[in-house]
Amino acid sequence: MKREEMTKKINEELNHIPRVKGWPDQNMLREYYNSMRRHDLGQNPALPAKDTLIKAIDAMRKDKPDFKPIYDREFFKLL
Repeated sequence: MKREEMTKKINEELNHIPRVKGWPDQNMLREYYNSMRRHDLGQNPALPAKDTLIKAIDAMRKDKPDFKPIYDREFFKLL
């Protein structure tokens, strides 16, 4: 996958993980997702977005076990 294709795809997915002013943990989730998704798409362009989101949430919860992320459950098919 070309870099610009990857960036476009990730930006579209990030529209479903909202940025929340004054909540650095939610915004850190977006950063984790962005970084992990770039890596994942580089390895396997067919990997579902939900797999990367689960990894990003798990990474956040290592330091903040009570973290309650906000994301579009329907989009990521995590109902």
